[in-house]
Amino acid sequence: MSQLWNFISMVWYQLTFKPQPLPDDIRLEGQTAIVTGSNVGLGFEAARELASHGLARLILAVRDPAKGEAAKTKIAREAPECDIQVWSLDQESWDSMATFAERARTELDRVDIVLLNAGLKRLEYTRSPTGHEAHVQTNHLGTALLSLLLAEPLRRTARQTRKPSRLTITASSVAFWAPINDVQKPKGGKGILAWLDDPASFVPGVSHYCLSKLLDIFWTRALAPRFDPKEVIVNTLNPGWCESSFHRADPQSERFSKYLAWSSAQGAYHLTDAAVRHPDSHGAYLSEQRIRPISGFISSAEGQKVQQKLWDETIAVILEECPKANIEEFTKST
Repeated sequence: MSQLWNFISMVWYQLTFKPQPLPDDIRLEGQTAIVTGSNVGLGFEAARELASHGLARLILAVRDPAKGEAAKTKIAREAPECDIQVWSLDQESWDSMATFAERARTELDRVDIVLLNAGLKRLEYTRSPTGHEAHVQTNHLGTALLSLLLAEPLRRTARQTRKPSRLTITASSVAFWAPINDVQKPKGGKGILAWLDDPASFVPGVSHYCLSKLLDIFWTRALAPRFDPKEVIVNTLNPGWCESSFHRADPQSERFSKYLAWSSAQGAYHLTDAAVRHPDSHGAYLSEQRIRPISGFISSAEGQKVQQKLWDETIAVILEECPKANIEEFTKST
């Protein structure tokens, strides 16, 4: 019943809500933003909108530098004053992520906005080069690692500017469609991540994608208390159902897009809204460009246990598999 209600709610807001761009009076002069997955789709449109509001420097963090350069050329036509740089980032490579974060720490004098948007969606089981299932690696572990490694430049900027920096993670309302038994009661006595990495856990279709977005929400809620909101505001968001090449592996989703989906630009309005507005939010889930309640399970006592378990498992994986990552402060209890 709850999944049916979640689906009806999604259809309702897709048909009745009109996403709005950032107001013209929001100006980002002097600021630096990092946007991952920014060569196409929502990431590209979000990067373009941020640049159009006077952003001083934009880092397009992309897996394919050639596609990043093409995106840079398009954005530069509309925001010629913005210093747009293309940086290589592969969330299926621990070394790539560690190198990227170290470059941000040492080469950028400030980092005001980090928008962690890169992700993937596949309907069949795929193993990442790291050995983890692809959704687990890219959508969760990669996002989690970057959120930790970019903490230092975000905090440093907040202290310089005397206003909070922003760390925003793209999730999705499909998180509430995820089969929660896979995180609440993993089979075979395995941990959450070990079970989701196991091919036996994979049901062909979108369930692992939905689960990865559930992990994003849990991670955001676990991460936020580890930041002072006076220094870094941490949120996650639902961009809605949007027309994008992101869904190219899901023909059924593409078929229905023409009836329900927003454009990529409209979806990106949610990303920029969450990354720039709502100054009093922290650890929040935003949908339809406002703070929204989360599912009862996530906020329940059982959900809290899953959240802590996911945090502990994720930190353990990073410590073991990415020795270059300096995340010592995040190994301490809050």
